[in-house]
Amino acid sequence: MKARFLALLTNLPVLAALVLSTSSTAARADEALANALEKVSKDQIAAFNRKDADATMGYAYTKSPAYDEAKDALASLFSEADAKAEQVSFQYIGHDDEFAVARVKVKVTAKDAPGFQNNVVDALMIFHMEGGRWKVFDSYLLGSQVID
Repeated sequence: MKARFLALLTNLPVLAALVLSTSSTAARADEALANALEKVSKDQIAAFNRKDADATMGYAYTKSPAYDEAKDALASLFSEADAKAEQVSFQYIGHDDEFAVARVKVKVTAKDAPGFQNNVVDALMIFHMEGGRWKVFDSYLLGSQVID
């Protein structure tokens, strides 16, 4: 019994190193994924700010349930308002083997746009791979705040 306990104690540094190595590898992978997803979000916002509908939709998953509706709304918004968006925050939440999720807050303002209220939207953004690239699959509104 004493010998088994001593053997376990001498192997603890090796076991700890394996656990730490595995967890730090996973953390680096999650950090890389979070950075990639945030880049998708920021690049889509940049395309939106250029009023480039095709580029903006290029960051959207083409088989998304909201794809066509978003495309139509985008064209309408570009023709009716000089809207600008800015990512306020991005918080990576996690992923499974198919989807990744982040909480994203975006501030949207428009000058001289009748009926439009400047706002900050808080949403869960779901990402899915398409053609080897992460794209926005859908988003679910958590809340919004009207701002001046």
